[in-house]
Amino acid sequence: MERLLVKTGIYGFIVSLALGILFIDTTGTRQQRGGYTFYEKDGMEYILDLLRFSIKITIVCMIVALFYTWYRKRNREK
Repeated sequence: MERLLVKTGIYGFIVSLALGILFIDTTGTRQQRGGYTFYEKDGMEYILDLLRFSIKITIVCMIVALFYTWYRKRNREK
């Protein structure tokens, strides 16, 4: 079980990082005086957005893997 969770965490982080690079925009918006302003994110802000996204997806994947192993153990006992 521990091995499955570690593999899920590592692979989930790598895949979510790749997806984040594809889908997270490098531009942001701010609301100012009744309108919106677009700005280019600097490198650190973009990297933090990528890491935040990847960590959230990794945690969700690990929780799903934990419930999956729990469900399989429960069905084997029956």
